Amino acid sequence: MKYFMIIGMLFACLTLRAQAIPSIMLNDLHDRSESSVDLRALSEKKLVLLDFWATWCGACLAAMPKVDSIAQENLDQVEVITITSENKETVLEFLEKRKSRGMYVHTSPKLFGDTLLSRLFPHRVIPHYVWLKEGRVIAVTEEVTREAVQLALTEGRTNLRNKIDKKIESFDRHNETLLGFLQKNADLNLIDIQNYSLATGYIERIGTSSGYSLNHIDNIDKTKFTGTNMALENLYRVAFGKMKRFINDSAIEVRSRSSYFATAGLKGMRFLDWLVDHGVSYEAVVSSKEDLFEKMISDLRVAFPMFHAHTVETTDTCLVLTEFDPNPRKLWKVVGEEEGRYRTDMDGIVIDNGTISGLMTALESTVFYGAKQPLVDKTGYTGKISVHLLGSIRSLDEINAALKPYGLRLEKKMAIYDKLIIEDRDRSR
Repeated sequence: MKYFMIIGMLFACLTLRAQAIPSIMLNDLHDRSESSVDLRALSEKKLVLLDFWATWCGACLAAMPKVDSIAQENLDQVEVITITSENKETVLEFLEKRKSRGMYVHTSPKLFGDTLLSRLFPHRVIPHYVWLKEGRVIAVTEEVTREAVQLALTEGRTNLRNKIDKKIESFDRHNETLLGFLQKNADLNLIDIQNYSLATGYIERIGTSSGYSLNHIDNIDKTKFTGTNMALENLYRVAFGKMKRFINDSAIEVRSRSSYFATAGLKGMRFLDWLVDHGVSYEAVVSSKEDLFEKMISDLRVAFPMFHAHTVETTDTCLVLTEFDPNPRKLWKVVGEEEGRYRTDMDGIVIDNGTISGLMTALESTVFYGAKQPLVDKTGYTGKISVHLLGSIRSLDEINAALKPYGLRLEKKMAIYDKLIIEDRDRSR
């Protein structure tokens, strides 16, 4: 432990003053001709990019083809080493699945099960790139570009923004109340509160922890919704879609030109800059008999009177789920009191004792996230379902191949759906 603490203290100084990094041996490197290397010695010969990533980090995976190609273009001058805290077996299995599905697998050297480098180069958000040259840290960034690499090679600097991860406080949306957190009263007793709701701006103490949860508190017969540091548009999506619709953009039209909705083209730290100025946090606790989402819609109208969000019945081309075979090879209509189980990952979509709306949400948030057509259910079934859509399901044809044994299919055709409209309110009325 003392060894790690001393190294960490040294690094805290040298990152600020660009002093020489300590000699660190990296062992058991995968996909490298020499499995061991002295990091400092390597950085004295080449520009070294340490790429901190994880299997669950979509942005990390999306950046890897570009980073790999930049390294290949400068093979004698640049070396990228990807670093993850996940164990070797887990990562290799993940990469093999990606490869079998025709997805990109990075070719750069890989270090698994890391504990040392993440302490030497502390961070909270990934992707996280540490640039080393001539035994020194020359930059810490969230991205890698060809222009920045050339500057690093010729001038020992980059033109990229320095990445800074701020310290945050831990907050559990599922098991804590936002009200109690803000009042520093984690033991806030909801039994004593009939109902409440609150809306705030960006909460710096939570940082970039953006998301929401819905919890039923059975012992006191209440329902709690907590959303933290979210885009206002996403809160409207959740409220009007009751957490089941308006996942992708196809059924939404934002007519307002307010900066609250100006996120096009923003990513990484530029998006976080916008979120600090425009992020919204919202919490509501109501009786389980009340419609929480109707309250949420009402609260958002009060908190943001300058906007008018509403739904309009619209007819257009949609992706429509229908039942074409009432006697399918695989039964999907089930009866049971068990709680629904949903799993969506690289292996596919697995739903047991779930609902059609849950299936539609899973499809809309994964395969059809960027679809130009809304998803509409026309099966007419409202009971429990169990479907396992396994394997490659990245296209409409592949989805239909997986649905066929259940007598279900998705097809493009005209249908009626509710479109969510967000516009500026006419103040003259």
